[in-house]
Amino acid sequence: MKLFSNILLTKEDERIAEILKDINIFKNLTPYERAKIARYFQKREYKAGDRIIKEGESGDRMYIIEKGAVKITKKLKNKKEKVITNMVDGDFFGEIALLDNTPRSASVYAITNVKMLELYRVSLQELLNKDSEIGVKILYKFSQILAERIRNAGDKIRDILIWQSLKGEKKR
Repeated sequence: MKLFSNILLTKEDERIAEILKDINIFKNLTPYERAKIARYFQKREYKAGDRIIKEGESGDRMYIIEKGAVKITKKLKNKKEKVITNMVDGDFFGEIALLDNTPRSASVYAITNVKMLELYRVSLQELLNKDSEIGVKILYKFSQILAERIRNAGDKIRDILIWQSLKGEKKR
């Protein structure tokens, strides 16, 4: 165990804090703050082919990929699933579940064996109650990431609408 100011860290806490320094949501935290929140994360492993998240089910946690690869899929009208993106070491997903109780918007499957760090909504709420300064920093970073995603989605919608209008003009 290592003493970091006034908290005792296990080797595992130190390892998790080190991983968090490269994760966008936690980059604005100090090393001390990352060390404090490390104990809120749960470790979990999934085997290649395992479904991690099922589209439509409720979610209660976010995931950070420590090691491995996953694919994110979305159901189409014909019930088939389309791969939206792949994610690897250091990527995260499911973070919206920390903020609300809406159903998951996509499914996630392990491509390889995957080691994950999971942060549950109740753990984040506990952190917010115990250390609001760290909580505010995390929520502020969340809002920046979500704003960027909304802007990107708006750009994609604009591109689709332009493409559809051009396609419609060619038919005339």
